[in-house]
Order: sequence, then structure tokens, then C-alpha cells
Amino acid sequence: MKKQISIAADLGASGGKMARGSFNGEHLEIGDYFDFPNQPLSLNRNLYWDLFDLYKSILKGIDYYSKEQGAVSVGIDTWGASYGFLDKRGRLLEPVYHYRDMRTEQSLEKSWEVLPKKKLFELTGCQPNRSYTLPQLYSYIEHGDRIIELADKMLFLPDLLGYFLCGEVSTERSIAGTSGLMKPEQDDWAGDVFRYLGIPDRMLTDIVDTGSIKGRVLPEIAAVTRTAETMVIAVPGHDTASAVVGIPGFGVNQVYLSIGTNINMGIELSHSMVSDKVYEGGFKNAGVIEDRKILYRDFAAFWLLNELRRTWKTEGHDYGYETVMEMALSCESKRVYVDADDTELNNAGGNAKEKINSFLMRTGQQTLQTDAEFVRCILESIALKVMYCVEYMKHVLEIPVEKVSGVNGGSRNYVLMQMISDALGVPVYGGMPYATLAGNIMTQMYSRGEVATVGEIRQLSGNSFKMREYQPDTAKRARWKEDLQRMTEKGICK
Repeated sequence: MKKQISIAADLGASGGKMARGSFNGEHLEIGDYFDFPNQPLSLNRNLYWDLFDLYKSILKGIDYYSKEQGAVSVGIDTWGASYGFLDKRGRLLEPVYHYRDMRTEQSLEKSWEVLPKKKLFELTGCQPNRSYTLPQLYSYIEHGDRIIELADKMLFLPDLLGYFLCGEVSTERSIAGTSGLMKPEQDDWAGDVFRYLGIPDRMLTDIVDTGSIKGRVLPEIAAVTRTAETMVIAVPGHDTASAVVGIPGFGVNQVYLSIGTNINMGIELSHSMVSDKVYEGGFKNAGVIEDRKILYRDFAAFWLLNELRRTWKTEGHDYGYETVMEMALSCESKRVYVDADDTELNNAGGNAKEKINSFLMRTGQQTLQTDAEFVRCILESIALKVMYCVEYMKHVLEIPVEKVSGVNGGSRNYVLMQMISDALGVPVYGGMPYATLAGNIMTQMYSRGEVATVGEIRQLSGNSFKMREYQPDTAKRARWKEDLQRMTEKGICK
């Protein structure tokens, strides 16, 4: 009997990855990784994703994996919030904007003038930042851009790419949760938000459950990829949701850290939470597979480090990541921190070192001199933000935290992982640098009945992948607690 081959495509903000996976009855066999770049386009002072280049890369990957025996299914996950408009004939209306495009620079604040931030949280259980879909859509209203009036359908990026493959129009639940436009329980669109802000809702599509079958690949796709019977599966469209599906032994009251360009971190619960304390802590709700919920925060992580590396290149230095980690270990901590949510630090371009020192001066902290000091500041700032969020969940929201697991590419940064363990004072488990691809593939297996429940998925993951345990240096815990209190009082940790 031939193994059933699943193909996963995972698009991240800095690059895409694909893999082929199959189940041998005991373990998930995953590998033959296929990488491709994701290079945004800056055109006439607007920033776009190169959608068609990404699509061609996915087709190339499908063809590559299908050449031996074909594939039974394919699933696509991406970063959150990005979308495309289709007209009544199913044509793409405009290029897909990058979520850091400057048209939204003031859109979130402008929307709060119409629909206050607290009221928005009550209606959605979400506290969007500038990158979310809501401020992107409101920018059309803010600027009087009439193209939104021509939109017949809005599809988030994984659903848009799935539409290109199979022709079916629908919205997978987890990717819809990245919009800031869902009700708190993540079971339907928040119609009142559209009405308050004047955003048309006729373009919304039906929400489908994670694991649903969207359809089979179109004949013209099959002709160039040898995949005539391949099903397109609605895997968790948001890359974090795909990663959370497959964390070994994961479950309620456990914290995940999905670490990449951004960190998305949270705790799995059986219900959404919309209390005042949740709002004050900056947390938000999202739905994942099997009607499970996560309460989470998201903020910049290796975006800051990538911006620093970009600045170094302009100075003639091209340090690799191993060198960067060694740099962080080579110097003493200056015990100064930046806010990963700071608007200026999250705007693309400029000199990253100057931006960091500008933030430190604004907040009454010592500025930095050496490249190693900048690296250490960024990694410690990420660790302190993680610590703030976990401590808030435990002591303010009174949620028991039983385990902490870090996955995806950033989990390979052993310096950061050790810092997080030291800061939290508990063991932290790190691994599965391709957790999103694994969760994507295991959801396809779930859709086809090869595994019956999410519990079985996580058991299978535990049989298939090993996690590294980082033990805390308890002597350092007091220093981290002192710095957290100091930075919280300054308003830098929030």
C-alpha cells in the first residue's frame, strides 16, 4: 500500500517553506524541505507582497513533490491579516498590500475615534495592532479609497492561494481570527464592527472549520503539477495556529511561544476571555482547531534583529546567526530594554542602531555602543516581554501555567531560549523549528481520518519530534524580576 503523501506550504514574512509528509503508523515522516524567498516590493511609495511569485513557488513545490506518486492533499498557511479583493468575476482587484505599508500609519488610531478601543475589544475579544486586517480595511474608509466598493469577495492570503488552486471561495476560521473582525468566541463575523466603521460586509465569505476540504485542484493546475486528484485542505491558515496544533503533549493551561519574525505567544483554553483584566493586559482571543481557544499576545521579535542585520550590511558587515548568538554571549548585559511594540522600531527602513538608541534616550536609559550590545539588548528585550506576558497570565488573570514550549525557527536561538528560562524561573522546552509545517501536515492527516483528534495529533508529534529542555539558572531570576518591575514602572513592558 502506498503512503499517502501530504504537501504543506508555509509562508512567512521573510520566506516560504514547503515539505512533504506521510504517516507510517507510528511516526510522522516529514522532510525534503523546499525553501523560497519572500521579497516584498516597494513601488511608488507603497509596499506590497509579491503574491504571484509566491504562488509560482508553491506550484513549483507541488510539482516537485508530486513527481514520484502524486499527493493526496495540500495545505497552505501564512502569516496573519493579509488579504486580497476579488471582483464579481473572481479577478484580483489590486496587489496584496504588505501589513507594514504606510497607508495604515494612523488608521488604527483613527478607527478608535469612531469605535473606541475598549468597545472594539468587547465586540471582538481582540486588540488589533496596525498590521491587522481591521486597520488595513479602515484605511480605505479613512482615505476615501473607493476600490473597496468594487470588492465582491475578500480572501485572506491562505484562502486566496487556495482559491487559485481549486477555485473554491471560503474563509478558514483561524486565519479569520487574525483580522480583528470576529466575535469573541470566534464563531462568526462581528457585524457591529463593520457597521460602526462603515466597512462593507458583503465581501465576507462563509467561515469553514479547520480541516475542511476546500476542493480538488483545478484541471489547469493538475496539468502542470501532476496532481489531478489532490485535495486542497483548509489547514490552520494562520501559521501560529498550525504550529500550536502539533506541539508535543500540548494542551489546556500550557503556554506556547511561536518564535520567528514576530512572537505569537499564548495559552490554550476551552473558552474565550474578555474581562477588563484581559483587556488591560493587552491580550486577545483566537480560535484554533476543534473549537479550542487561545488567549495570546503578539509582538516583534526577530524583526528587530533582522533590521539590525540589514543596518550592519550597509556598514559592510554580514554576520551569520551563529556569530550573532556568540556576540550576545560575549558582552555583559547593560540591563536596558526596548519595547517590541514601539511604532518607530516597527517601521521598515532607517538605521536600526539609531532607532534603538533613540528609544533608550527617550526612556531615560543608557545608550549602546558595540554591535554585541545591540544584539544582547534585543534578545533580552524579547525575553523580558515574554516574562511580562507569562507573569500577567499567572498572577493577574490567575491562569495556572503548567508548561512552556517554544517552537519554530526562533527556537533554535539557544541564547534567547536560555534567557526566557532564566527569566521565568522554570524549564522551557524548545524545538520543532518546522512546527508550522508539521502541524499543517498533521491537520491534513486529521482531515483524512488518519488521526482522529487533536490529542492524537499531539501524541503523534511527541513520538516524532524531540524537544530540548532549558533549565533555569535560578541565581539570575532575581535580576530578571527586578528589571521587569523597573521596566513595567517605566511603561516599557506592557
